[in-house]
Amino acid sequence: MGDCVCMAKGAAETVKLNMALILLPVCRNTITWLRNKTRLGRVVPFDDNLNFHKVIAVGILVGVTIHAGAHLSCDFPRLLDATPEQYRPLRQFFGEEQPQSYWHFVNSVEGITGLVMVLLMAIAFTLATPWFRRGKLNLPGPLKQLASFNAFWYTHHLFVIVYVLLVAHGYYLYITKDWRQKTTWMYLVVPVVLYGCERLIRAFRSSIKAVTIRKVAVYPGNVLAIHLSRPQNFKYKSGQYMFVNCAAVSPFEWHPFSITSAPQDDYLSVHIRVLGDWTRALKGVFSEVCKPPPAGVSGLLRADMLHGANNPE
Repeated sequence: MGDCVCMAKGAAETVKLNMALILLPVCRNTITWLRNKTRLGRVVPFDDNLNFHKVIAVGILVGVTIHAGAHLSCDFPRLLDATPEQYRPLRQFFGEEQPQSYWHFVNSVEGITGLVMVLLMAIAFTLATPWFRRGKLNLPGPLKQLASFNAFWYTHHLFVIVYVLLVAHGYYLYITKDWRQKTTWMYLVVPVVLYGCERLIRAFRSSIKAVTIRKVAVYPGNVLAIHLSRPQNFKYKSGQYMFVNCAAVSPFEWHPFSITSAPQDDYLSVHIRVLGDWTRALKGVFSEVCKPPPAGVSGLLRADMLHGANNPE
């Protein structure tokens, strides 16, 4: 099979490495600890983690393209066109009967997992582009929901399925039979465990630091101000931000907002400009329970002592 299999296998190794690395920039607690508690923060731009995440995603795209291209345009045609003498040494890997069509490779664990992974990655990559994520496209009818942050957020979490398929794809190999040479799980085990611990920490911390919404004000100009009770021992400095979740909008989405209250205040406040679909839905939730002000008094809509599921991290 010559250079074709070398190209495919080499690209596969880069995909494994990048699929391991791409989880690290979204481990917020780990990044915060490394930046604040170690000397790495002086030389590593941890605050640029999302751009690093995007660069790795491009690397995955390149690796997948080379891997699939080498198989489809080089490896498989050589197997299909091989003479009986050329195919004889490969029987131990591909079976006694020589494949006669591409369907032989597609209708296998390797083929099915590979195609599904490419499809899910294509969906996630496409909806993560600024045109879709920021709702810049004016799509017709039901397709309009695709150009939104919600679509980006939910499709990005297809990565759970992708990782399961990646492990299966890396285990059921044609040529490699020794499990010690099937290295996909070796690349992924540490980053996946680290990311899983991160999510557990976030869920646990947000559940024990529930807050009460004291006041909500919807200002003209599409600015939403929210005042929250301050959890005990919650310390912060001016200029820091916190992640906010509203279960009435989405129980899974967390969005970062700058803390606008002073560190000495006994409450937390954020001012949110309504731009995307999540912030519009958040404004809609509070607007429904807010009473409009008396005519000529002010331009505010207020709601006091609302109890919600907004939790700071």
